[in-house]
Amino acid sequence: MSNREPYLVVAERQDHPSLKGITARTPDEYLEGRAGDTLSENVTVVNLCRSYQYLSRGYYVSLLADARNQRALPTLRLIEEITNPYAYFLALRAAGVDTIDFRVVKGRRVLPKLIVPTGAKETQTPVAGARYVTRGKSEEPARYEPAPGDFEEVTSIFGRTLDARFRKHCSSVFKVFPFPMLRVRIYREEDRWKIGQLYPLSLGQIQPAELELLQEELSSPRFASATPQAERATPYRIAVLLDDKDPFAPSDEETIEKLEKVGERRGVLYEIISKDDLPVLAEYDALFLRTVTGMDHYSFLFAQRAKSLGIPVIDDPQTTVRCSNKVYLSELFRKAGLPTPRTLTISRKSSLDDAEVLGYPLIVKQPDGTFSAAVKKVSDRKELEKLTRHMFKRSPLLTLQEYRPTEFDWRVGVLDGTVLYVCKYHMVKGHWQIVSKARSGRPRYGEVEAVPAETAPTAVKDLALEAAALIGDGLYGVDVKETVTGPVLIEINDNPDFWVGEEDAVIGDRLYEEITSAFLRRIRESTRDTVPA
Repeated sequence: MSNREPYLVVAERQDHPSLKGITARTPDEYLEGRAGDTLSENVTVVNLCRSYQYLSRGYYVSLLADARNQRALPTLRLIEEITNPYAYFLALRAAGVDTIDFRVVKGRRVLPKLIVPTGAKETQTPVAGARYVTRGKSEEPARYEPAPGDFEEVTSIFGRTLDARFRKHCSSVFKVFPFPMLRVRIYREEDRWKIGQLYPLSLGQIQPAELELLQEELSSPRFASATPQAERATPYRIAVLLDDKDPFAPSDEETIEKLEKVGERRGVLYEIISKDDLPVLAEYDALFLRTVTGMDHYSFLFAQRAKSLGIPVIDDPQTTVRCSNKVYLSELFRKAGLPTPRTLTISRKSSLDDAEVLGYPLIVKQPDGTFSAAVKKVSDRKELEKLTRHMFKRSPLLTLQEYRPTEFDWRVGVLDGTVLYVCKYHMVKGHWQIVSKARSGRPRYGEVEAVPAETAPTAVKDLALEAAALIGDGLYGVDVKETVTGPVLIEINDNPDFWVGEEDAVIGDRLYEEITSAFLRRIRESTRDTVPA
């Protein structure tokens, strides 16, 4: 990044006085796009919000920066990865950073979070019940257990620290996790200092001298990026993460068996794995997610792990982050000028009077929800007020959208930027959506009618391809409604459904052949590193 590249600082209003000489926007100003510079493209958004917790304002700042074609520090992918110690240990080791031994994961248990951020810097005084790293007399890996720890904690400001002993350590960590401010715990192990835990800091948690260093960096930014990984040849074994008992799974075992047969003809071995197989994921050369996806689902951890290992995954963590949030998609579509039903994003402070222009019935969407539980229809102002009060307990933002009823939605399957299949997803009988929930709690689906892609409306296919290109080059299910004024975009789904006899009803084995070809291209083009043992 050039020293002259424009940047925008976003920080809580109470923290602005600490940023002497630095122009900053509040999270609300940024999220609502009040000032012109908050919507400018090709700027770096330095996110100094006090929390990056899921669905916090700090989380949304980094999420919407991506939708606005801006570069966020930190990115959503890094925020998600740094909350999982096992994932960030792997990422650091893969980049050649010397860490304490991360093989403390035993019996498929995830490495525990060892540090709870506090306002004050920790000392080396052992705390009763605290878990530190120590090594016994045997050759076993280091374990976390109560013991006096020989460690230091340093503050990293854009990869710089005031402690001269650990400048190289902080610089190396920043190249992998470019957070504006990090607390880095470094352990002495066998006469060497090794990276232990990381966690982000807020302005209120750094010392005056560190604040001066931050101001210096913001006055003359020199942000780094992670170094590319080296190439490595791999065989062709593809793990398929599947939970056939999940009623919402996007494929069943019969469908995967069909995929396996097609793969064998191409020299590819598909192998079904379960949620308990994270420790053996490194043995495979690619990962195919055939479970429900979401930020809070175990499949996301698998995708993160695959990304850290450098193995191809369909779909990758960033795709899940983007497609699982309806506020992000709304912002992305608006920015690109794609036709959608009239849409409004509101916060707790917004007046519901603004929603009246959309008319009733009205669709209310929870940003990160899945299936019908996240999308509701209200008939009047009273229902709208009741529903938004409930949904605001989970999310600071909601999406409102005008109701555009149709007999079916077009589902366009897109892979690597081309149309894979086209279907009509008919509404459930007596319901306004393509899926509803039965009294038993299991989903009820409308009829799936596959159609030849060449017979589908060109405008529908073109809109689907244009929308999918905004997300990436993975496997997407794009939902489009055909109206009297032309097609309108509803949403983009990562990890779309395909089942034997439904989505493949027209194209048959070609669906599975195209997926296999996509994996082969990714494997051959991958630049996978060997993670140090």
